[in-house]
Amino acid sequence: MWKHLVLLCLLSLLLVGCNDDDCAECPDPAPQPTMANLWPHEDGTGWVYDLQYRLYEGPSPSETAPPLPSLQDLHADLAQPLEGDPLEEEQVLYRLRFEGEATIGPGAVAQNLVGTTYFESSPPLQSRSDRRLLGLVARARPDLQPQILAAYGGTADDLKAVDGAAMYALGSCAFAYEDSGYYAYGGSGAHHSWIFLEGSLRVGSEFSLQLLPGFTDDMWLYGRIWSIGDRTVDGVAWSNVLECMYALDLGVQVVTDDQGEPIGEFRSYIYFTTLYAPGFGPIMSVERHVLGSDSVLQDWESVVREYRCTIER
Repeated sequence: MWKHLVLLCLLSLLLVGCNDDDCAECPDPAPQPTMANLWPHEDGTGWVYDLQYRLYEGPSPSETAPPLPSLQDLHADLAQPLEGDPLEEEQVLYRLRFEGEATIGPGAVAQNLVGTTYFESSPPLQSRSDRRLLGLVARARPDLQPQILAAYGGTADDLKAVDGAAMYALGSCAFAYEDSGYYAYGGSGAHHSWIFLEGSLRVGSEFSLQLLPGFTDDMWLYGRIWSIGDRTVDGVAWSNVLECMYALDLGVQVVTDDQGEPIGEFRSYIYFTTLYAPGFGPIMSVERHVLGSDSVLQDWESVVREYRCTIER
């Protein structure tokens, strides 16, 4: 009951996109996807999702970390449920909305895209965007923590706390629509820190971005336009939906014992798909994080996080 009440309140406050089932202004059928219509971004525009979060036990380290799985293998994996029982699970409402401008550097601004999670028995929680990637790296790559802390300050615990349960497919960020695509910016404002979509929207087109190049050379985001076609999401039919597949390689962590001696390796990575409906925006995402631990062997535990966001209509 609480989710229905919160949903009614949220939908009454949002200026959301539309599809051909419930909006007279949308053509029938929906238009073909273009860079201009895949993510409406006027200030105040927002979306409400049903968010299902699950946490699972992750794999063990190996003598030599395997390469990042192919996008084909990762896409197939997302279509299958994770094995075993979840260690934790929660179902909440999640709102994503454009709220004013975000300063990304001297004289440079982007849009402030804010994610807010609504819980049944605790206050809403807004996710932070300024150090979200740094927090993830602090968790997945303890070898980079000294460099990050020297550059940005704070403590390792501060950075890891920022990571929390942050999504990347539909997370908070300093958002920018540019001629070439949709991007997020980091604290410096000089370079893109994330790509949502870029370049050609033909099926099979790819893009990539090196992340945190000042700290490491083995952290890369990869994306591929996977498909365009009709989709049914939670019983609602959508036309000409574009699916993009993503993978973020966080590089290899050296696993050590309590004396600091190397005893194995572990590759952390994130992979997800997002569905974009022309004229409406993102309608669904499925995202998984495979993350190692920064503890010594006796307490070393990897995890797999899963986030499943489905648009509420």
